[in-house]
Amino acid sequence: MKTSNNIVCTVSAGYSSMMMALKMKEWYPKDNIIYVFANTGREDERSLKFLKECSEFYGLKIIYLEPILNLIKGKGTKYKIVSWDEMDRTGWFFEQGISIYGIPSVANKWCNRELKLVPMTKYCDDVFGKDNWCVALGIRIDEMDRFSENYKTNNIFYPLVDNKIDSRKRNKFWSEQPIKLKIKAYEGNCTLCFEKSDRKRMTIANEYPEKVIWWDEMEKKYGHIKIEGKPVYNEMIDKDGRNNFGRKNKSIEWMVKQAQQPFRKASDEYIYESDLFDAEDECGSSCQIFK
Repeated sequence: MKTSNNIVCTVSAGYSSMMMALKMKEWYPKDNIIYVFANTGREDERSLKFLKECSEFYGLKIIYLEPILNLIKGKGTKYKIVSWDEMDRTGWFFEQGISIYGIPSVANKWCNRELKLVPMTKYCDDVFGKDNWCVALGIRIDEMDRFSENYKTNNIFYPLVDNKIDSRKRNKFWSEQPIKLKIKAYEGNCTLCFEKSDRKRMTIANEYPEKVIWWDEMEKKYGHIKIEGKPVYNEMIDKDGRNNFGRKNKSIEWMVKQAQQPFRKASDEYIYESDLFDAEDECGSSCQIFK
């Protein structure tokens, strides 16, 4: 499925995408490969440390990108390259985006586009030339149902699928490596991303209550503010009083209360369960930049 010799290897700080990154030169030795991580400002610090350790130990030279959001309507998002130390950990530009586009949710998915997709696309166009590159995503062969519907249009390909890597092969690979990711599977990516299932978010809220604070503050600060050009979003404010991150417009407060009750916590391995709390979308375990 690879459509170009210029490859953008997207790194999400998880075991699957990092294994893909470490194997790319072996699998595609004649291609031009760059490794890119798009920061949202709400990543787990342990994930960022894993990125740094892998980049330095394996010589990946990961490029860290952050968005430059424009408050003027009609002006697009740009990007900037930052060092690992310079990466935002406060969520300030994420908050800036919320002030422009509203509370992100399954019905208002602007954050992946503006914080990741647009900055990465513009950066890669600058490096390789417009549309003169393809994207490597870390989807395994045992999760092919997470393929992007637009993978051909967006020049996406899946090296782990091409090389028949499933979760067992991935786990065996990392058991033999000196560097370990010191977080559980459900903790990865944006700490309380709305794409994660309710069970995963409740488990995180139960185990790390400090991670709830920022998300709760965003709902209370911006959830009641209407956004021009988003009638469905504004109707939700009229109906419920404000917009929230959760599915069916459930608030962070609701999630915290649920997490204080007895419930079956999320497991450390990514599993599919036919349960209301486990409903999640394509980004549930790994926030895919290109869909």
